[in-house]
Amino acid sequence: MDPDFRALFESAPGLYLVLALDPPRFTVVAASDRYLEATMTTRDRILGCGLFEVFPDNPSDPHATGVANLRESLERVVRERVPDTMAVQRYDIRKPGESQFEERFWSPTNWPVIGPGGELRSIIHRVEDVTDFVRARADDREQVDRLRVEVFQRAQELQEANRGLRALQDELEQRVLERTAALQRTEAQLRHAQKLEAIGRLAGGVAHDFNNLLTVILGGCDFLMADLGDLEQTRANVEDVRKAGLRAADLTRQLLAFSRQQVVSFEVLVFDEVVRNLERMLRRLVGADVQLTTTLGADEAAVFADRGQLEQVVMNLVVNARDALPKGGHLVLETSVCTLDEAYARDHVGVEPGRYLMLAVRDDGVGMDEATQSRIFEPFFTTKGPGKGTGLGLSTVFGIVQQCGGHIWLYSEPDLGTTFKVYLPRATAGVVATAPPIDPGLRGGTETILVTEDHEQVRAVAREILERAGYQVLSAAGPEEALRLVDEHGGVIDLLLTDVVMPGMNGRELADRVHARWPALRVLFMSGYTDDVVLRHGALDTRALFIEKPLTADGLLRKVRGALDSGKGA
Repeated sequence: MDPDFRALFESAPGLYLVLALDPPRFTVVAASDRYLEATMTTRDRILGCGLFEVFPDNPSDPHATGVANLRESLERVVRERVPDTMAVQRYDIRKPGESQFEERFWSPTNWPVIGPGGELRSIIHRVEDVTDFVRARADDREQVDRLRVEVFQRAQELQEANRGLRALQDELEQRVLERTAALQRTEAQLRHAQKLEAIGRLAGGVAHDFNNLLTVILGGCDFLMADLGDLEQTRANVEDVRKAGLRAADLTRQLLAFSRQQVVSFEVLVFDEVVRNLERMLRRLVGADVQLTTTLGADEAAVFADRGQLEQVVMNLVVNARDALPKGGHLVLETSVCTLDEAYARDHVGVEPGRYLMLAVRDDGVGMDEATQSRIFEPFFTTKGPGKGTGLGLSTVFGIVQQCGGHIWLYSEPDLGTTFKVYLPRATAGVVATAPPIDPGLRGGTETILVTEDHEQVRAVAREILERAGYQVLSAAGPEEALRLVDEHGGVIDLLLTDVVMPGMNGRELADRVHARWPALRVLFMSGYTDDVVLRHGALDTRALFIEKPLTADGLLRKVRGALDSGKGA
């Protein structure tokens, strides 16, 4: 014979209710006989009724808090799905047929009833009646009153303490969630930065080797064109090869900018002036169907950067925004001065707190999804169709900003537009602008030049360019050979033309040692690849004369003549 579970429940020795999951009502579904006795009521009077309808607080007692505390506990069980034991509560039970209440002290526990599928089905409300225990501890009315007040006060203090602990727990859990999210963002930024750093090193190495090859190609084209004379068609063919080589050289410069391995001419620049000088050109670039708005709020704030590179950053970002507006739209270019604080630095890898100049470029165009955003600064990555972009525009911007000691961040959502924000450190007081290089034209000369280059073909091209222009050339395959030639040479050496990165000794160290022998010696550095570590250790600084590889005849002759005529040393 199957047991009658309802009869078993109703005859249980404890004080029990079964409550439905219909907050805030919590309908009474079942009740034990002992609960009905304790509350001086009957089953037909409470079943189907809301718990707080049949057992309200005593309206005549302003300190009655049983209903509020019990409701809070039940709602907590629904929310957290775990048992909740309450502190001792004072309840006033209405006597049958009377308006008076009988005072009881109960310790309730609310248990969730979980179904086989994990669903919350109901709540069992169990009460431990400690009224007799409280009263038995006193011998007279005065003690009863005193004990009653003390028990009630302690219960309320415990209730408040529990409430405070739960609030602290909720706050701690929220802080943990926020900190975990911040760590996840930081880890993602760090992985992205490490990926871009690895790509940058690869790009820089490729550009370095490629620049040496281009020097040979472009130098050979220059020699052929000089020797061919009036052979018009042949000269035209060679000129086509030369133009292709120059375009390839532009690509290597962009790769070097991305990898932060490009030597540039830094100077103090008022950023808003740079933007104002570009504004007319930018309006022509974006076209009539794009509304360009400029809001310049950086005033006289200056940055320490290369002017050409800074213009390239602005133009590349504006062109990128324009391409995101195929049907026209709005494009906003904004500058301001801001402070990045410790909190911002914690959430953004590599950022140092301080004062920055901010450039924002916003569009309301097509936007980007997260997958596209994660690759947007990679070289050769592009969302444009074949033949419509090299994929080097934003990677170049990234490298230039990093080389200036700044940061760039991207905010975008599909169909909602994109915002790029560039933060550049404000120029510190006392920094002076670099003087513009002298452009003396393509005159040759008769001075003696020591060429030091470890790449044999590049060294040969440089030597031939200089000798064709009338210079006397000493050629060394490395620093040690260069020092030997200085000792053996009987005459004056007017200029040292040296590569920056060479085995055993860098160009800066070689220049210092040669200067010890020839203090009046001028120095012109050359490189297609200058590692950040070499720059930081003083191989080059912004005062040094520098020519970027790949070398061309006119470019090299201009730089050499300028160095000789300026009287400027290393």
